[in-house]
Amino acid sequence: MSIVDEDKNLAEETIDVKEAFSGSLLRLTVNKVRRSDGSTGEREVVHHPGGVVILPVIEGEKGRELILVRQYREPTGESLWELPAGTLEEGESALECARRELVEETRYRPAELEKKVDLFTSPGYSDEVLSLYLARELEKLSEKEAAESPEGENLISKSFPVEEVFSRAREGKITDGKTLAGLFFLV
Repeated sequence: MSIVDEDKNLAEETIDVKEAFSGSLLRLTVNKVRRSDGSTGEREVVHHPGGVVILPVIEGEKGRELILVRQYREPTGESLWELPAGTLEEGESALECARRELVEETRYRPAELEKKVDLFTSPGYSDEVLSLYLARELEKLSEKEAAESPEGENLISKSFPVEEVFSRAREGKITDGKTLAGLFFLV
């Protein structure tokens, strides 16, 4: 059986959508689906506007370093080391969002942003897609040039040798999925 035939057997047809919640960032729908065998079921889907994750690499006298941000994440109940990331604003392209978020969260401006991949964050229940960018040739902004952090954003940024970041990930000290996925592109 070919992959195309297998996919036909796996496909589900959405036959009804009911909105269960709508907030300032997310929407939740309960979708009624029909499976290829004719049976029906429900799928709860979190709708998200999408965003970006940035892999900011500094090539310098200390070798190759990666900038991470640390911030408290309410769903986990703890602060996490992560790659800089953020949500798309209305009408904003992923590239514009990546540039804006990198400046806001790290105070570095990239000369080069290279798109690596679009990734689903949690495809079992969410349609959120993050565009991952590799940022190179970073310029540290002066205090005067640095933009104010958005209201409610409370984080710190720090650069680490790439080898240390990989070591922390292997030790379970970095547990953020988008960050672990991003590290794949440094290998």
